[in-house]
Amino acid sequence: MVQKIEEQDGHMLLHFGEPPADVGEIEFVSCVAHQQNQILFCKWQDNDFWIIPGGRVESGETAEETAHRELLEETGAMLKDIEVLCYMHCFMYNSEYWGIAYLGEIKALGTPLDLNEVSEASLFSDFPENPPKPGPFENQSKALYLAAMRKLSEAKN
Repeated sequence: MVQKIEEQDGHMLLHFGEPPADVGEIEFVSCVAHQQNQILFCKWQDNDFWIIPGGRVESGETAEETAHRELLEETGAMLKDIEVLCYMHCFMYNSEYWGIAYLGEIKALGTPLDLNEVSEASLFSDFPENPPKPGPFENQSKALYLAAMRKLSEAKN
């Protein structure tokens, strides 16, 4: 299944299931971390809105290593396990690039390590309310939240 997400600076295609045949180099990850039917979000320092944690893959780092590092930096959380939720093909900021969204169960919660980037992290049962002017990646965060909740619900049944 492919889902198109519109954002303020372009759009992205979320590919659920098998990796697309044309998947390119993975440049960024999102990490959807869950605990007891709640999803972990972080609040960006500059924009005061909640998003799914994630970031760019650093040189020499695997996408999965990036997911663990970004989650720890932005929320202080560590995961028990991790699996691919979907592949993301982005057409944003006049660029084209690929990412992966991971889904993982939280092993331990902590506090954000990078307080220059994020102000806090919190678990939510529902998608968090953001200011009226949406920030970048709000629609992506909402789509990943809904996909994760759907997957977690299916796993229970």
